[in-house]
Amino acid sequence: MRGIDRAGHIVEEDIDEILDRMTLELSKAPRTEDRTRCCRASYGFRSIHSVEEFMDAINSCRVAFVLVTTTYCPYCRMFKPIFAKVAEEFRGSAAFIEANADYVPEVAMEFGVYSTPTTVVVIDRRAVDALLGYMPYQYFRRYVEEILKSVRCGEN
Repeated sequence: MRGIDRAGHIVEEDIDEILDRMTLELSKAPRTEDRTRCCRASYGFRSIHSVEEFMDAINSCRVAFVLVTTTYCPYCRMFKPIFAKVAEEFRGSAAFIEANADYVPEVAMEFGVYSTPTTVVVIDRRAVDALLGYMPYQYFRRYVEEILKSVRCGEN
């Protein structure tokens, strides 16, 4: 994988280096301001297309729901509108991120996702739970609501 260093030179990056960098970012201790204000993002659902976008999204909220999909997964296509609807309902309380493993495989590898769709729950930059497969709207909405209540982030 190619990257550009600070001097503008093209460098080859090993996937292990990228994963190590992501792990380091995810494992940083949460800042005090993140605990008092659950989410700085005002968007609902967001599809990411790079590791940098993923890190920005994860760092924008104390709680993030990461939907790992693939392009030709029929259950991903069925669940994505449900995920987006719940994201809109809880806008400002958590980040709702879609990461297509075909385009950003580092995210799927970071969380050990081998089956899609998988929804990973990240609290304070740490994966705490994962839900495999398609979920009906009511089930997923209730699950999100319970997670946000448990960390006191349920109110906008």
